[in-house]
Amino acid sequence: MSERERIIEQERKGVLELMLKKVGLTRKQLSDDLIGMWMAGNNDLLTATEKKQFPHLVW
Repeated sequence: MSERERIIEQERKGVLELMLKKVGLTRKQLSDDLIGMWMAGNNDLLTATEKKQFPHLVW
């Protein structure tokens, strides 16, 4: 990784942390929310039989 790429990555992390702080979220909360949205948007990948393995989730 070049010096420029390292600096850009460092700045991206800094901006993310600042934005998360402003909205009162943690990285884990953001990650969990995004994973949940992805799962909801792709639940058609599962068969009806597979969905029955997870009876506590809303399909």
